[in-house]
Amino acid sequence: MKFYGKIVGDIPYPSFTLAIVEREQPGGHSPPYFAALSHPPPATPISWRTDPAYFDGFPEFFLAHESAHQWWGQAVGWKNYHEQWISEGFAQYFAALYAQHQKGDDVFVSMLRQLRKWGIDASDQGPISLGYRLGHIRGESRVFRALVYNKGAAVLHMLRRLVGDEKFFSGIRRFYRDSRFHKVGTEDFRLAMEAETGTSLDRFFQRWIYGSTIPRVKVTYRTEGTDVVLRIEQIGEVFDLPVTVTVQYSDRKSVDVLVPVTAQVVERRVPLAGVLRGVEISKDDGMLAEIVKGS
Repeated sequence: MKFYGKIVGDIPYPSFTLAIVEREQPGGHSPPYFAALSHPPPATPISWRTDPAYFDGFPEFFLAHESAHQWWGQAVGWKNYHEQWISEGFAQYFAALYAQHQKGDDVFVSMLRQLRKWGIDASDQGPISLGYRLGHIRGESRVFRALVYNKGAAVLHMLRRLVGDEKFFSGIRRFYRDSRFHKVGTEDFRLAMEAETGTSLDRFFQRWIYGSTIPRVKVTYRTEGTDVVLRIEQIGEVFDLPVTVTVQYSDRKSVDVLVPVTAQVVERRVPLAGVLRGVEISKDDGMLAEIVKGS
C-alpha cells in the first residue's frame, strides 16, 4: 500500500482489511477499505498455471493486484463496461511494478513476456474496450483476462516507454487526482496524459484500446562509417509504439536502443562501440507487435 501510495501520491482510504478465503480459483475481490483474497487449498486438483493472470515467478501477484484496486476500480471508478481496463489493466500493471520492486528486473521482464504473449495471441478476439464481453459467447474467460488485464497492462507499459517515466507517472498522478471518487474512462486518461506530455495521443488510444489489430514491424540496418543506422518499418497500419532494438557486438556485449516509432518508417543513427555482429528487436520489453524478419 505504501509503494502504490508513493507512485500515485495518495492512499485513498484510511484503513484496509484483508481476508483470506479458500476457493479453487485464485483471485479475489476488492471493494473500498477491504479485499477478499481467494487462496486455493493445497489439495485443489485444478492447475491455474496456464491462466493469463497467473505468474510463476511472483506468487504474491494476486495480493498485489487486489490491493491495487483500492486505487484503480474503487477510488477511480470505470463508468461503463467499455472502460473496465481502467480497473483491471491498471491493477495488473501496478502489481507488475510491485513485483519489480520486490523481486527485481528479471521477474518484471518475465511478467512483461507473459503480458505480451497473451495480448498478442488473443487480440483477434476483439478490442480491450469490449470489456467483459470478450470471450463471453464461448464461455472462455481467459480471453477477457488476456485482453482487459494483460493487454491493458502492456498498453500502459508501452505508453510509459513512449513518453518517458517522468511524464508517464506525472500523467498517472494527474489522472488519479482529477478522477478521484468519480467514474471515468479512456478519454479522461488520454486527456490527463496529453496535458502532461503536450502530445496528441489520440491515435495511440484508438489503435490499442478501441482496435484489435497487432502491428507488424521490421528492422533492418546499415553501417555508415562509425555508426549503425537502424531502419524500423511498420508493415500495414501505422501504430505508435516503442521498439527496443538490441545492437550486438562481436565480443558478445550488447546495447539496447529504445526507438519511439510513430510513422511508417523511422531511422535512428547509433554510434558503434565495437565491431558490429548484428541487430534484432527485443521481445523482453512488453511491445505488442509481430516481428517481421528483415532482409
